Amino acid sequence: MVRPIHGEVMQTIQRQTAPVAKFLATVLLATVVAACAAPVPKPAMVPLGQTGDFGYSERDVGTDKIEVTYTGSNIRVSSSQGREDSRLVAERAKTRDLAIWRAAQIADQRGMAAMKIENEARDTDVQVTREYVQGYGPYYPYGWRRYGYSGRPYWFYDEPYYYQPVRRAYGQAVTTLTVLLLKQYDPDDQTQLPVKETLTRLESARSGAAY
Repeated sequence: MVRPIHGEVMQTIQRQTAPVAKFLATVLLATVVAACAAPVPKPAMVPLGQTGDFGYSERDVGTDKIEVTYTGSNIRVSSSQGREDSRLVAERAKTRDLAIWRAAQIADQRGMAAMKIENEARDTDVQVTREYVQGYGPYYPYGWRRYGYSGRPYWFYDEPYYYQPVRRAYGQAVTTLTVLLLKQYDPDDQTQLPVKETLTRLESARSGAAY
């Protein structure tokens, strides 16, 4: 004969499983919050300032001549490598391609067959900041730590945490092109870019560019 489970046994089972259920619920909640907090990538090929601190801008600077600038977004880089950080090197190539792509779009809209880059300027700005983050530190009697920065009092209670300085660097690449628009394409002139082929190449290579 099967005996019914008594109330005490049920309570024991509930006490044993409750921490596991609580842990799983916490993990699930953290996963949902992280997914909601993750930024949605924004297409890079947009006018400057339309969806962020990045994008293209242009102006006419003469007869069939335009100036196109592409400004990249601020990205996190190594504070020790600065302009030589691989991410910033890739950014310089990216902003150049997007500037050429935009120039080709304008040339195509105006019925031009080719274009020539007469002048090119690339600038990279790196800014290094010092921030104070909270972390665990060694034990100090009564938890008092002695600091004198960040507007904090000379003495403040902070155990078991302490504030430590962290260097963080952000870089931004900008490419500016002066482009001559041509009605005819001369394949013998190596300085010319055919508009249609340039559009196809860069659309294929950079259509997924985002920030």
